[in-house]
Amino acid sequence: MSKWVKNLFIFVIILVFISAFSSSYSSLNIDNLTYVLAIGIDSSDDNKLEVSFHFSNPIPAESSASEKATPIINTVTASSLSNAINLVNGYQGRQLNLSHCKVIIFSEKIAQRGIADEIYTLINDTQIRPSANIIVSKCNAKFYMNQIQPEIENLLSRYYEVFTESSKYVGHMPDATIGDFFNSLICKTCEPYAILRWYKQR
Repeated sequence: MSKWVKNLFIFVIILVFISAFSSSYSSLNIDNLTYVLAIGIDSSDDNKLEVSFHFSNPIPAESSASEKATPIINTVTASSLSNAINLVNGYQGRQLNLSHCKVIIFSEKIAQRGIADEIYTLINDTQIRPSANIIVSKCNAKFYMNQIQPEIENLLSRYYEVFTESSKYVGHMPDATIGDFFNSLICKTCEPYAILRWYKQR
């Protein structure tokens, strides 16, 4: 094989790699992603789920340091949690990214029915971190998420992080991660537990 043919072959291989990976870069660009901070799961009609995704609208760079980010909640109704995620990805301009999800909130009604299917779906999602906390809300999960208004933290993500890590220095809040919940769920001699929270609904 001549040197010219060998150089041409290398050039073609480089072009193939560039064209193959250029689209994946553009689709996974940070500007094309929406980072979910919390997921709320309520019951709906016809045994469906009402799933709410909580993410924060970023603060503009020219804003003052005291200005708070505006929380945004998108809610969809679907037959399962995975279908809800696909539904939001279908109509929203940006792809959901769950790698920064801090808490998963279940309404008490859903928790009484059983949340094993949702836990299996979440634990099998490679983006969900095992350190995400499980919360059971005595009120609707969506209502609970709407009532969250941090007074000290400007960033909603920071609030969720500090809120769930308070178990390290106070005894009022357990450390109920989805990883521990799943391990207790599949263990025959263990009992899974979650953080119980509520806001009074008027």
